[in-house]
Amino acid sequence: MEQFYLDDENSYQDEKIDLQKYIRVLIRRWKLVFSVTILVTVPWVIYTLKQPPVYEAKAVIRFKSYEGKDPTLTESRTTVLTSRTFAEQVVAQMGLSMKIKSDAMKRLKRKEIFQHFSTTKDPVPGDYLLRLNNDATYSLFILLDDKRKRKIKEGLVNQILDSPLSANGFNLQISPNLLNVPQDIEFTILPFREAVKEFQSKTNVSWNRSGTLMTLTMTDEDPYLAAKMTNRLAEIFVEESASLKKKAVEKKRELLEEQVRLAKAKLDESERALKEFKEKYAINLDAEQQTQLNQMVAAEQEKENLVAYKKALKGLLARLDSETLSSSGDGNTQAQLNRRYIFRQIAEHPVFDNNATMLVYRAKLLDLEDQWKQVVDVSSAENPKAKEIDAEISLTHLQIKKLALQEIDDLNKQIARLESKINQLKFKLKQLPAQQQKLNELTRTNQVLEKQYTDLLAMYRDAQITEAVETEDIEILDPAIEPEFPKNLNKKIQAGLGGIFGLILGIGLAFLLEFLDKSIKNADEVKKFLKLTVLGSIPQIDFSDVYDFQDSEKLKQIDQQLVTHDYSPTPIGEAYRSLRTNILFSRERGQLQSMVITSNEPGDGKSFTAANLSITFAQLKSNTLLIDGDLRRGVLHNTFGVPKEPGFSNYLTSMIPIQHIIHETHIPNLSLITCGSLIPNPSELLASHQMKRFLDEMRRKFDLIIFDSPPLNAATDAVVIGTQVDATILVIRAGKTDRDLARQKLELFSNVPANIIGVVLNGTTADLAHPGYSYYHY
Repeated sequence: MEQFYLDDENSYQDEKIDLQKYIRVLIRRWKLVFSVTILVTVPWVIYTLKQPPVYEAKAVIRFKSYEGKDPTLTESRTTVLTSRTFAEQVVAQMGLSMKIKSDAMKRLKRKEIFQHFSTTKDPVPGDYLLRLNNDATYSLFILLDDKRKRKIKEGLVNQILDSPLSANGFNLQISPNLLNVPQDIEFTILPFREAVKEFQSKTNVSWNRSGTLMTLTMTDEDPYLAAKMTNRLAEIFVEESASLKKKAVEKKRELLEEQVRLAKAKLDESERALKEFKEKYAINLDAEQQTQLNQMVAAEQEKENLVAYKKALKGLLARLDSETLSSSGDGNTQAQLNRRYIFRQIAEHPVFDNNATMLVYRAKLLDLEDQWKQVVDVSSAENPKAKEIDAEISLTHLQIKKLALQEIDDLNKQIARLESKINQLKFKLKQLPAQQQKLNELTRTNQVLEKQYTDLLAMYRDAQITEAVETEDIEILDPAIEPEFPKNLNKKIQAGLGGIFGLILGIGLAFLLEFLDKSIKNADEVKKFLKLTVLGSIPQIDFSDVYDFQDSEKLKQIDQQLVTHDYSPTPIGEAYRSLRTNILFSRERGQLQSMVITSNEPGDGKSFTAANLSITFAQLKSNTLLIDGDLRRGVLHNTFGVPKEPGFSNYLTSMIPIQHIIHETHIPNLSLITCGSLIPNPSELLASHQMKRFLDEMRRKFDLIIFDSPPLNAATDAVVIGTQVDATILVIRAGKTDRDLARQKLELFSNVPANIIGVVLNGTTADLAHPGYSYYHY
């Protein structure tokens, strides 16, 4: 048998895109697309229209000095700005835990109701009513849960106009605009922590690439509040930052002042001891001795510097090892940033100021880190380019570490040489008399203390100058101004976007369902998935709409399944006549006197097709025999209104004469053999010699024999009959028959001598029906 159904679906993946196919999908599933679009759009439009206007205010803060070497500085400043401490200050100072409740008052801006409102950090939450009476008095009530109100304050209106009213942890002062008419002002005091969290959620911070400009953005339904909140938070941040900087400068100056005082006392004591010694022994150092002493002081000072450099380098390397351990295996980004900071400190250490190699590494490292930051700012650290740069940075880090270890070795050698030189000078000076050695020691101590005092005094004077003339290194460059228009001004566009999203979602669901739908829907899919010819497409039909069957008397005589009993030009009749023509032309393949009609599962319309196709052949004056080969659930006797027994099964089991089972129908030239009584083993009987003798005799008596067989998913009777007749026709229900199941059932014919000449596609929609007609349901 021809292997027409074994090709893999993947062989069609390279087909050209068929736009009409996608259009047909949308037409077929337009109800789903429409429903999803409406279900998404309507709630979205309602939500959008109900949204209050939201205003956005921005302030820009500038940092005059930026330690760009510290990768955590911007993050640290952002954390400080958005901290709970700052938020609590703003919420308390501006009374942001208060919300206006009165509908009439909501139309007014807050500043038009209260000229001042603030709270403590623990106001009493609840609903309040401020009543301005006709007699120029006011009453403040707290509203209780049982809808009662309890008065907590009262007095003259002028009192709360000229100065704030304090009650339950809040202070309010009304605006003069409210004095014209009596007013009831309802407001709510939210729990303070809830108000703080709401304030923090409205705060957004962004930075420019260099890290010198911070943009603070805040949103609120009141444009006045949006601008005021932004400016107040920026002011508190600047004030606190300046205060911390000033305290740090003062502390440094005080520390240096104390160190200068102690150094001056030690120097004075040293000078006094040197003076007394000279007066007592009346001796002085000669030029050679003074030179040796100066050399020893310089060597000791140089040694101290080198030891300090060595200690600093070893400390940085130790910190580096510690950060490496903490970042290994867990992707600790903070530890990695700290390692980069430590490597920069190593590269910029003063000991390498004259090291040409380290200067190259230093410049290369700064350039690579700048490139990495630019890539990460626009994408992420997982970007391939960022990873490539990170690998180069790691390589440079290894080179810097190697050079630092070499430098420590060099420092050890230099320190050893200096220690040797100092020991030699000490030995020479020890050769002098005892009084001379004492003078050398006092002179050396005095020189060291004098240098320490001079250095500390210079640092102290620098600190005094810094404290006196220090300017702010942080300032508000652009304060926030009251926004004129809300950020969500154009609600029509937002509503339209919701509609577009709903449409896209609906179309997406339609195509998703189409992708998941494995049913065969049209002739193209039959050819594509089953590799079979479509002999005919039978449109959907609704019997209540067929004109011929509106006569109740005729309905009593003719089963509704027989839609081709006359020559009326209905779409369904024309479809079956077209099917008949295609089958007749298929005779070119060879003799076609007998055929079996089957389907994949019940409900596909095989019996309907067999009955009406038989009628169309009989109308050609062909002596046609229709056999109900479904020996389990035959229905054709009901369709044509003839007795069920004796029938086909009775002939196969009891040798009843053939003429006893052949029934004439009301259709000229059409005879019917019913299924007969139920039998337990129809497949064996259909493959028996009795079946062969039956076929031989029927071929001599009739021009065309049509079998109606059970569906393939119920029995293999159709396969058995198919090997004994000239042709097999498969009926497929459009939009119902699963293509994978159909391919699987066709495998039953792969190893038997059956001739499947094509497919009847039943229940097709308008795009496959006969042109020029209207379509019906079936």
